[in-house]
This record gives sequence, structure tokens and C-alpha cells, in this order.
Amino acid sequence: MSREGIEFREGTATQEDIQTHLEACDVDFSPRLSLKVDIGEYSRKISARAKTFEAWFGDTLVGLVAAYMNDSRTRSGFITNVTVAKAFMGRGIASALLDRCLARSRREGMEVIGLEVSMENREAIRLYEKLGFSELERKGKIVSMRLMISEKRQS
Repeated sequence: MSREGIEFREGTATQEDIQTHLEACDVDFSPRLSLKVDIGEYSRKISARAKTFEAWFGDTLVGLVAAYMNDSRTRSGFITNVTVAKAFMGRGIASALLDRCLARSRREGMEVIGLEVSMENREAIRLYEKLGFSELERKGKIVSMRLMISEKRQS
């Protein structure tokens, strides 16, 4: 579970970095991300509107958590993306990125953060549950989960 050579950053990835990373991870989504969204447009939206938490290996983006934290009225956020390049899985990168995202959410005044995940992605669901997320509902093959930020352990 070595993170040797991994550099964690926030908000430095360009739209092109995000698109390249998502295209590389596309095959690991279930179903493929490209079947649900236009990756180029999705990358532009993330780059323009989301806060990004990034894992870099040299000049390559190998892990990404992207979250919207802009609903000050409801003080809720939404994690739109959690991806780690296949060659870098199993090193705790997703957990580290999510911890950074949740800490930032707390600092931004968010009270709750949600996400959606494919029911088939049992490994991701286990990770989210370990971090304190709980299932809200299921719609088809999608599980909606949320975390009350105040309940999350301080990072």
C-alpha cells in the first residue's frame, strides 16, 4: 500500500489533465463512463465548477476526486467523481483523496455531502461505508449515499 512517488494536490489539474485521466479510467467504470456522459464535456464541467483533489505521479494525474461545494443555502455538497488509475489502485489513494475532500467540505461549511455509485461497484461502496457514508436510496442500479460532515472523524 505504498504511496511512494505520489504527490497530493488540490485544484491544479487542467481540463485536459482531467479528460486524459477519465478517458484512461473509462474502461474501469461499470458501466463505462463514456456510455453515461460525454467525457470531454464532463471534464470541462469539472474543471470549471468543481473542487478537485488530485494524486499525481510525476506529471500524470493518477487519482481524482471532484466535488461540488457551492450550495451555500442547503450547505450540501456532491462528489461527482472518484477515480484512480488501475495501475495505482490498492494504495489507499482514493481514501486519501476522499479524506482531503471531506476536510475541505467541512472548512467550506458543508453539513452534508452525497454521491452516487453503481450497485455493481461493491469495492467503492465498502470504501464509502468505511468513511461513514450511508445508503439513502436505490434507483435501478444506482445507489445514492450521503455523509453528514459533522459525523465524519476529523482528518
